Amino acid sequence: MGSAFSSSSSYVQYKNDFELVIRATKDLEHLLETGFDAPSGKTVGLHDKITAAQRSHGLSQDTVKKLRYLVTIRNKLVHDHDFNSLPDRVHFAKSYDGVERELKEKLRGSSSGCVIS
Repeated sequence: MGSAFSSSSSYVQYKNDFELVIRATKDLEHLLETGFDAPSGKTVGLHDKITAAQRSHGLSQDTVKKLRYLVTIRNKLVHDHDFNSLPDRVHFAKSYDGVERELKEKLRGSSSGCVIS
């Protein structure tokens, strides 16, 4: 089922905006839950998971802003009856790719085990 943490270059292949957004945010949600200890479950929204990851792993305001942009677009596409396409699909895919890279770098940095004193 799906690829684990695919880059946006693979997301651009989807012609349907709904598929692009849902696949990207599903991967984002999985990354937050498995890499950043964000709570899981059907009662916890993506904005809550972002807040939890920010608190537990010190995500920067810039990263949080990018994450919230992606989730807000997702929520509008899913819940707003009159919002049926991405305003700029390339921007969405590049935004996802950038924030995914930032999160993975944060994980690599926190698991390096190196301590300099």
